[in-house]
Amino acid sequence: MAGFLRFALPLIALLSIFPLYTRYKAAAAPIPPGVYLANLELSHLKDPADIETALVSILGQPIAVYYDETRLVLRPEEVGFAVDTAAMLAEAQQFLDGPDFVDIALRKLAGIPQQRRDIPARYTYDAQKLATWLWQVGEELNHPPQPGRVLPPQWHWRAEGDAPEGDGEARVEGGNPVPYATLPSTFVGAAQRSWQWTSGTVGQTLLIDESARPLLDALGSTEERTAHLALQETPPPPLTMAELGSELDAYTSDFPGFAAIYVQDLTTGEEATVDVDVAFSGMSTMKIAIAGEAFRQMADFENEAVGQWIDYALGESNNAAANRLLQWIGDGDIYTGGRRVTEMMRALGFTNSYIQTGYDDKSIISKIPTEANSRTDWNTNPDTHLQSTPADLGRLLAEIYRCQAGEGLLIETFGGEITPEECGTILFYVSHDEFTEMVWGGLPRPEQSWIIHKHGFVNEAHSDLALIWGPGGPYVIAVYLWRAGWMDWPTSNRTMKEISRIAWNFFAYKSMTEGIEAPPPLTLSPPPNYVPVNTYSSRAALSGRQAVDGE
Repeated sequence: MAGFLRFALPLIALLSIFPLYTRYKAAAAPIPPGVYLANLELSHLKDPADIETALVSILGQPIAVYYDETRLVLRPEEVGFAVDTAAMLAEAQQFLDGPDFVDIALRKLAGIPQQRRDIPARYTYDAQKLATWLWQVGEELNHPPQPGRVLPPQWHWRAEGDAPEGDGEARVEGGNPVPYATLPSTFVGAAQRSWQWTSGTVGQTLLIDESARPLLDALGSTEERTAHLALQETPPPPLTMAELGSELDAYTSDFPGFAAIYVQDLTTGEEATVDVDVAFSGMSTMKIAIAGEAFRQMADFENEAVGQWIDYALGESNNAAANRLLQWIGDGDIYTGGRRVTEMMRALGFTNSYIQTGYDDKSIISKIPTEANSRTDWNTNPDTHLQSTPADLGRLLAEIYRCQAGEGLLIETFGGEITPEECGTILFYVSHDEFTEMVWGGLPRPEQSWIIHKHGFVNEAHSDLALIWGPGGPYVIAVYLWRAGWMDWPTSNRTMKEISRIAWNFFAYKSMTEGIEAPPPLTLSPPPNYVPVNTYSSRAALSGRQAVDGE
């Protein structure tokens, strides 16, 4: 009897529960308690249409899509996205049978919280429309890497105690500019930072296949409706001389005349150019070519008078001394001297430069046709007696620098006719031009900079040709400016200073970012029989340039 009861009582209990179980199963359909569709608890809804409405109210909303920091909006219908409610309800049916539903029913009976069971969002979409949408986004927003560029000077208000922010000028009303870094900590006022180079921007390309999944995940989420597209990034290229040329061209685009600029990195030989093959009057910058031919014809510095003429011509821009040099070069005939200088330049490949008569000659004479003075796009009204281009003279000065090191075009072309010592002496004489404006005045600390230069003027044009020991090593810069009728000094000087500062900061930025260390600067030595003609040497020492032997 006891055994029968042990069997019968559970059976009676089970049979009594079964009707309740069956009724609860029907009541729980179509979504049992604890079952979530797309993270939504919808078990209280019994009509499939209501369930679909609840799902579409969220999954049918647009999503935010980010291409890097650019925000886009994608509407689900644009890619054929549609909620598959039937598929999710079919998956929910599995929890209305077997152990899962027994667990659900017992928890309901006992008042225990339901175990959560998730059914992810089910949907359909048009793969072709999705790919097309992503492709269109890429077409609009993909961009290659951009090289570095220069930012123009900006004014800042400096409060008392602010730390210096690098090179720049600070101005107070009615006062002259002073270096930013030298301002006292008590200074309050407007300060201007200098031209600043930047490292460029990263290139970005949208990856279509890799971006599809983040989009679908966001479309199928009721909580995180944001997608970040997969991008391939390309680092910006290293800063090159091409960027320097481009920025100098942009800076001078509104110059009220014509600007030509030549820059050569003497460490690499790379060039930055802005309209450098336009003919200009030779001006005093052409005297460097005259000095080159004089030394090519002179042996062992034997002629002190010639050395003094070169000193006057380069140091004081003395035209009479330059003409005496041309006469000496031409064996007493200035025209022959000019022809020989021209032949030297052409032998070096500098075919846009010539001298016919020398300086201050007012005679009417036809030009020697060159490629530079035959151009029709720009005409700087160059002097028909002597002409050159920024490229010719910039490259000549660069070759004189290489010659003093025993290499380069002058050595290769003329062999023993010109020596490294003679080229070094030319640079020594050039150092006696101590006009500290123009390119020199644009350096961040002119009084501490190593620079030698030759400037030149005519009514309509100004020029400056310089060898500078920059932050990463030596470079040559030639700046030529022309303005019809009259090239006024304030415009010319201000423009040359800004060009010089842009170039200096370019080399400073490359030196900093690429770890370039400048070698020690040149020591310029006078020739053995050098006789000072004035006090240039003592002023050179005070200027902060590298001291010369014998000063």
